[in-house]
Amino acid sequence: MTSFLERARAAVDAGIAAAGERGIRVAVVVLDQTFTLAAAERIDGAFASTVAVAQAKAYTSVNFGQPTKAMAERVKPENKQALQAVVPAMMFVGGGVPIVIDGVVAGAVGVSGGSEADDHEFATAAAAAAAL
Repeated sequence: MTSFLERARAAVDAGIAAAGERGIRVAVVVLDQTFTLAAAERIDGAFASTVAVAQAKAYTSVNFGQPTKAMAERVKPENKQALQAVVPAMMFVGGGVPIVIDGVVAGAVGVSGGSEADDHEFATAAAAAAAL
């Protein structure tokens, strides 16, 4: 049986590799289902804020069990503001993807540093690596 820490490390490695292949400097953060940090890494030269933003994306994805890209498209702006007023750690932009193991959300990956589409792509690759 693979531990969540091993899965988190695989996710970070996959996300960093995907971004690195394209020369995009990002941070990749993995949270478990209790919002606890499991693994994180920032490519040299990525903005310092990318770690906090990636963590917020992972937090939002764990909370709702959905990619943040889907939430960004579906949740009304006034509802986003209301949710963020209560839980400031939430971020409704692409780049957060849940890690689903045996049909259960076990955690999530957050990526920040590229475009919203890039971050979503890298987070999706990272989450897939964690689910193996």
